[in-house]
Amino acid sequence: MRKGLIILWIFFVVFSCKAQQIHPLNTSVRGVSENSYFKDLDDELDYYIGTWNASFQDKGITLQILKQIKVPTKYFNKNYYTDQLFIRYEVKKNDTILESTFNKDFNTDIGLSVRSVYTKDDGNSVTLLFSGGNCSVGIGTITLKKINASQFSWGYYPGTTTRNDINCPPDREYKIHLPETENLIFTKQ
Repeated sequence: MRKGLIILWIFFVVFSCKAQQIHPLNTSVRGVSENSYFKDLDDELDYYIGTWNASFQDKGITLQILKQIKVPTKYFNKNYYTDQLFIRYEVKKNDTILESTFNKDFNTDIGLSVRSVYTKDDGNSVTLLFSGGNCSVGIGTITLKKINASQFSWGYYPGTTTRNDINCPPDREYKIHLPETENLIFTKQ
């Protein structure tokens, strides 16, 4: 009897445990099992890690780009894991900080976060989602394209630039400080 229970337990453990499936970053979530891991198998994201600077109009922009491994995420109401880039940024004008997320914790602060969604062009560009500022003003996508070993171009495409007057308090700033432009060159520091 005891031997039969042990065999039954082993059978249950073997067939109830599913190995986590690992997929390249650009794999579509359609058709993959829940809890799959979209891994940066070819280190495509590593190029972007570091501190980058650019000037736009009369502003200086500094990006601090970090890579986080196996970040829990949700697509189509299913849980997955993915390697992602996170960007903290600071925008200055005449040494005055207009906006900074350098002290933000992306695990608890959901506003003003910039995180990667996917790579394309054989890893030569990455698209990121910007959650927007107060009341999600400026929510949109940012595309970074490799130029050479120390430069990439930036394209920011906000989806909304206005706020909802009904739900958003009037005492907050609703200005987009990130450069709304294409082909802005950032240089690695």
